[in-house]
Amino acid sequence: MIKRNYFILIIFFVLAFTSHAQQIPVIIKGATVHIGNGKTINNAYVAFDSGKIVFVDSIMRNSYKNARIIDATGKHVYPGLFLLNTYLGLNEIDAVRSTRDYKETGEINPNVRSLIAYNTDSRVVPTAKFNGITYMQVVPQGGLVSGTSCIVKTEAMNWEDAVMNEDGIHINWPEINHFAKDPKEQQKYLIEQQAKLITFFAEAKQYQFKSDNDETNLRLQAMQDLFKQRKVLYVHANSAKGILEAMQFIKQHQPIKSALVTGSDAHLVADEIKQSNIPVIVNLIHSLPNRNHHDVDQPYKTTALLFNKGILVSIGFSGSWESRNVMYTAGTCAAYGISPEQALQLITENAAKITGNDKSTGTIEVNKNATLIITEGDVLNMKESTLIHAFINGVECDLENKQTELYKKYSKRYGIEAK
Repeated sequence: MIKRNYFILIIFFVLAFTSHAQQIPVIIKGATVHIGNGKTINNAYVAFDSGKIVFVDSIMRNSYKNARIIDATGKHVYPGLFLLNTYLGLNEIDAVRSTRDYKETGEINPNVRSLIAYNTDSRVVPTAKFNGITYMQVVPQGGLVSGTSCIVKTEAMNWEDAVMNEDGIHINWPEINHFAKDPKEQQKYLIEQQAKLITFFAEAKQYQFKSDNDETNLRLQAMQDLFKQRKVLYVHANSAKGILEAMQFIKQHQPIKSALVTGSDAHLVADEIKQSNIPVIVNLIHSLPNRNHHDVDQPYKTTALLFNKGILVSIGFSGSWESRNVMYTAGTCAAYGISPEQALQLITENAAKITGNDKSTGTIEVNKNATLIITEGDVLNMKESTLIHAFINGVECDLENKQTELYKKYSKRYGIEAK
């Protein structure tokens, strides 16, 4: 009898899993489709089946029986948005130390993996998903070599389910703090830190030739995917001098995939960045300029200047809670030198290219993952945008979160009609 019950239970779970795996085809009709590569299709049809996009066109090319039809007339369809350079999911409450898990002790930690620390049960991540963010680059912080970042889906049961790929290793280029009391001591410290990085990279390169009998060094082992071009070297540098030094460092260690993570000073060395053909992630756009003599809106203009020079550029956020507003930061870029479609490209196709995910995500194209969002209004405009549906790999996301729960609770209490 007990064996029979176990057998029935196993059959039940198999059937449940099978029914979950079989997705019903979905057809979205009548929407303005923003491809994510700078192009749009008005009054278009988008269909996806088994997690993949099967057509995107202004006419209906295929017929599907039992398909779910979503009438999106007057609405907008976008690729799922990318949030780069965040530690969302590695902390919960900034003021509570026990909830912060984004920084390790020590200076050189390439073997530290943000992926296994990523908290899929975070109450903050669903608020990012509610804004249309479907993918995040979760980045460890601190030290000279912070660790290995990962690209995760914002809806998942655990980190194994969330992972897209572990995309790269992050280093913080040593730079001068102009507010330091003793410039000579700081310069000495700067030289020492740069020498540590150079020595570590030399040891990591040499480690490729170790014999099977040699003892495993986890730090050096973690660097090997860089030299095999399986991961990206992200170099964080903010000042113009620091950016030039970082690019020289990257040049000395070719061939490797690399990207700069920088601030508003990037416009001062835009020609050099273009010549080096290094992608750029621009941070802290909603901030004041680093130098007093720069235009007060220089951080808003930097991204457009790089983009218009033909540099592969995206935007990041360097934070946690506030980073869920990255699409509105892209909207600011659209008001300072690039079009709205080009601004959308920053957080879709370009972000996917930099992190090595462009073959499957980043744009709404046939055979790519059916990861997309449907909104009322422009997703880059805080006043207009309202997310209606979000799909990751063809599965519709739950858009409820703690904040929507509280909104409904208090709307009911005070007799306000909840939207």
